[in-house]
Amino acid sequence: MQRREFLVLAGLLVAGCATKKVSPPDTSGLRFSEAERKMIVDYYSAARALMPATTIPAQRAKAGDVLDSGQRPNKLPIDLAKLLPDLPDPYTRLTLGADVVLVNRNSHTILDVIPQVAF
Repeated sequence: MQRREFLVLAGLLVAGCATKKVSPPDTSGLRFSEAERKMIVDYYSAARALMPATTIPAQRAKAGDVLDSGQRPNKLPIDLAKLLPDLPDPYTRLTLGADVVLVNRNSHTILDVIPQVAF
């Protein structure tokens, strides 16, 4: 009987470890301020004027989405990041395709999006 109980207990523990933890949606309410939006749009508008015309990919990010493991967002350009105020941990600003997104690094939840500005 002891061996059977041990095997059942071990099986339950292994099954419990294999489940994916689902984090609740981020409800912090953190968003891009109007001043941040203006700085980001102005930065990319000035940079776009210096570059040849290119097509911008379609918007991919939406507030409330969670970054998939296959998505590879990039950091903002250093010049732009210096202009913007620091964010509290664990939040960061990234580019995802042509979108600039505000993300919770712990939950990978997209909190806000400035669509179609980055290139």
